[in-house]
Amino acid sequence: MSLLHDTLRTTASALLTRHNDEVLALDSQLAVGVGYAALTCDGVPVHEADCFAIEEAWSVRDAERLAAAEPDRDWRIHLVAARDERHYRRRGDGRWVLYKRGYGLG
Repeated sequence: MSLLHDTLRTTASALLTRHNDEVLALDSQLAVGVGYAALTCDGVPVHEADCFAIEEAWSVRDAERLAAAEPDRDWRIHLVAARDERHYRRRGDGRWVLYKRGYGLG
């Protein structure tokens, strides 16, 4: 019974991690360190993060404030790091949902 319990807990944890990765939290930063982080509107960069100014990085909440003012436009967040790449699209309810994932710069 202990092995089954551990297996179920591990599976639940993996699903939770996957779910957390699929929706970007509002307190997440638009920053990746070395790499590229940006907010785009209709394919045009609105904000690009400076990789050396992490402490001044925008949060997803900052991006949401802009996007909420023009909700009918195509808002996206791009986070491209050395070994991970994630792209999120804003949904009408203010959620930023993962639509593409890659291997990053390396």
